[in-house]
Amino acid sequence: MAIPTLFFSGVLLYLVAWNIYLSFLNWSLVSRIPKFVGFGTYSYLLHQYFFKIGAMHSAIFSLGLIAIGNPLGIFLAGILYFLPNKFRTLMVSIFLYPLAISMATNGLIWTWLFNLHLGVDYALRLIHLPTIPWLTTPTTTIGALFLVEIWAYTGLAVLFYLASFMGVDKSIIEAARIDKAGGFKILFKILIPNSMNGFIVSTALLFLFSFRLFSLPYVIGGGPTNLNLMTLVTYLYYLFYSEFFSASAATSVIVTVVATAVIIPYALYGIKRWIRRE
Repeated sequence: MAIPTLFFSGVLLYLVAWNIYLSFLNWSLVSRIPKFVGFGTYSYLLHQYFFKIGAMHSAIFSLGLIAIGNPLGIFLAGILYFLPNKFRTLMVSIFLYPLAISMATNGLIWTWLFNLHLGVDYALRLIHLPTIPWLTTPTTTIGALFLVEIWAYTGLAVLFYLASFMGVDKSIIEAARIDKAGGFKILFKILIPNSMNGFIVSTALLFLFSFRLFSLPYVIGGGPTNLNLMTLVTYLYYLFYSEFFSASAATSVIVTVVATAVIIPYALYGIKRWIRRE
């Protein structure tokens, strides 16, 4: 039964190793004969303006989503916890709906919503409120994508926090209610302190999804070369289709290493807590 998993794991590891090997070469449209240059490709990337912009945007989107998505997920999950089962199921499906749609489709929908004449600004003008130039300046463009990112991925945090809250011993909740504890006291004194696993999983996945953003900035920005929305993954794609193969491979290695460095500590911490609980 383990043979298929071992086979595809071996293929994956082979491709990862091959990609790392390519990152140590100088292979591109202007250098068609691959030559070994060691860390020269990485040194080249670190001096590229596009790479710095992509790294900065990836960090902003990742840390921002974690900083806002986690508190918002806790707040919404806390509300859902105290709702009747039928309403809770309905609201969870609504929060998870953005994840059921491809990010490219979400990007296209929000591009129309950010249209100055047809979208949100049109509704704001109807009620005589000031409009926002969503995709016209660097600040508003980043803010627009950040808004879409929160809308798309916060439901994931809600799901994991709600699952953690539902796993808390009901007898503790009933005892708190007998002592006339209100909903906020139960949330902050009982549910949140006993939901560390939800925090671990939510933070790790929010980082993973936001750090590998591609479809949203690609669609909303009109391609991979929009400097206001360029991330490391869109820059990686730009390098590849421009036939800078080694630079593209080196960028993918950097993205993989950063994601792995963040995910593994959270995973190990979660495993330790699970072993101690067992």
